[in-house]
Amino acid sequence: MNEPDGPILAYGYATFSPGTVSPKFRAEQSVCNIGYTLSGRARELLPTGETVEEPHDLMLLKPGGEHGWSVPRDAAEPWKVVWFIFVPKTDWLPLLDFPEEFPHFSRLPLAGRNHDAKIRRALLQAYRFVCMPGGAPLAMNAIERALLWLHAEFSDSGRRLDQRVQAAMETMLRRLADPPSLPELAKRCGLSVSRLGELFLDATGQTPRNWLEQARLKHAQDLLVTTGLPIKLVAAACGYRDQRHFATRFRRHFGITPGHCRRQS
Repeated sequence: MNEPDGPILAYGYATFSPGTVSPKFRAEQSVCNIGYTLSGRARELLPTGETVEEPHDLMLLKPGGEHGWSVPRDAAEPWKVVWFIFVPKTDWLPLLDFPEEFPHFSRLPLAGRNHDAKIRRALLQAYRFVCMPGGAPLAMNAIERALLWLHAEFSDSGRRLDQRVQAAMETMLRRLADPPSLPELAKRCGLSVSRLGELFLDATGQTPRNWLEQARLKHAQDLLVTTGLPIKLVAAACGYRDQRHFATRFRRHFGITPGHCRRQS
């Protein structure tokens, strides 16, 4: 953990092994905590309940909120996260108005959303800037850019993500190695297959099948970059039983082979 002077009070880009447990943190009335899960999973522990952060989830602890977190002991991989504790500028307050899963706490699933890559990139840029001497103002600009993209993502046409679509996304993310069929997924969400497809298309611009494919490939990319798992096991962890088929789909999506992705990292 690093502690610079100025509006960014602390920040980190870290990997936590299974079994790690954090002490509780309480945000003062003028302080926010934002974190983006790059890979792995963590359990968020709130005073009134708990939730699970998946890859591509963004967590926002608002002023006055309290939380702790832990990485499950049986987790298949470490939890990798980039995070900031900062004092928001006054004109940022409307940008922090997101639906709350618990009081003072928002978890925003970004996997498959239009601006996910931009938000992730802005937060990683913020981390690089804040590590530079005198880079805190640039880091704050990058965080503001991430919040603007986030606000645009969840306020398009005045709509917020349908809870049934969010439930479908979370089910698929939990079962990337053994994805549910569309009829099973729709039944879990209390919808018909056609209605689920309509809601999904309206929320993400993609069909559930296409969204799942992108989520699997993004997870595979994270595993290739952050772990030493053999490519065959990476494919299996993302639901691809045929390594050759996985390599074809990966190359079509990212423009490089899985092996090349690992060598680049």
